[in-house]
Amino acid sequence: MAEISRPSMLSFLGQVLDGRYRITSVLGEGGMGVVYRAEQIGGPPVAVKVLHDDLGDNPELRERFEREARALFALEHPNVLTVHDFGVANGSPYLVMELLEGQPLDKFLEETTPEPPEALHIARQVLTGLAFAHNKGVAHRDLKAENVFLPRNADGTRGAKLLDFGLVKFMDDDRWGESKKLTMQGSVFGTPAYMAPEQCTGAPSDARTDVYSMGCILFELLTGVWPFMEENQVMMFRAHLMTPPPTLTSASDSYEFAPALEAIIARALAKKPDDRFQDAGAMLAALEALPAVVHRVKGGAVAPQPPTQPLSAAAPVAPAAPLGPPAHATRSGGNSWVLPVVVVGVLLLLTLAGAAVAGFLLF
Repeated sequence: MAEISRPSMLSFLGQVLDGRYRITSVLGEGGMGVVYRAEQIGGPPVAVKVLHDDLGDNPELRERFEREARALFALEHPNVLTVHDFGVANGSPYLVMELLEGQPLDKFLEETTPEPPEALHIARQVLTGLAFAHNKGVAHRDLKAENVFLPRNADGTRGAKLLDFGLVKFMDDDRWGESKKLTMQGSVFGTPAYMAPEQCTGAPSDARTDVYSMGCILFELLTGVWPFMEENQVMMFRAHLMTPPPTLTSASDSYEFAPALEAIIARALAKKPDDRFQDAGAMLAALEALPAVVHRVKGGAVAPQPPTQPLSAAAPVAPAAPLGPPAHATRSGGNSWVLPVVVVGVLLLLTLAGAAVAGFLLF
């Protein structure tokens, strides 16, 4: 059983929530809550995410948690985590979700860098789920490898599902009953390695923000590294705001990528939202229309092109050295940050002066 930082949350073990879900073990813990395995009376096992007991009294965090439930209820799609139910137990809100067997994308990428065909297969599935969300008027705002889960499908293929809509933005606030205080301009939301420039300054975010983050994920899938490998969050913010993104080919040890794919990455990672794909559907269409993915293997051989059908579980994955940033960098993007917008203006000045700026962790 996984360990958790708040012993009080162990009190849920053995409880039956709402007369239906018997908590049996701990699956994991995040900044906002604990995920348990539960036996569903009269149904299959499920995962239950419970807000930390010491956070349940915080109205803003509680509303953010409930907002995630509303978002996921509206997004019934094979590439989005399914939420079956939600409620309150002992004053703590909880979500009842499908139980997934597999691993998060960030753990997968720590073990290997997939071959380009499998990398694109994963990216297409994520974009398909994201396009569905965008069509429903929902922007994720915290896309990162940690929030993509790779289950094994019944036919042996590797699936992909979007997780954790805790920072979701309802693009039609009136339709969704969105609380303005949870998305007010002047706060920075996201995870530094995947944050769009507008997130770094607290500017409004929308579907194009997700496109930028998806460009970072696709870059990582194809090369094994983030577009910007910096020493700290301050330098990461500065790079997102000011540094042109590198090409896939320059970051890859193995491949020279096709110009058309390089162009897709460059457009997804454009600094100005208007210069990007306007939503995930447009980016997905561009990927689907690619005539080729790899120009050649570095060293001279022409690379085989990917099949159009989904990859099976037996698809070859190239062995790779353990994934990690260069010796001078630290890969610590698993946390989301909330900073006052005035910090960003100071960030650039302090960066140039060689100083450090600290934020505080919310998720």
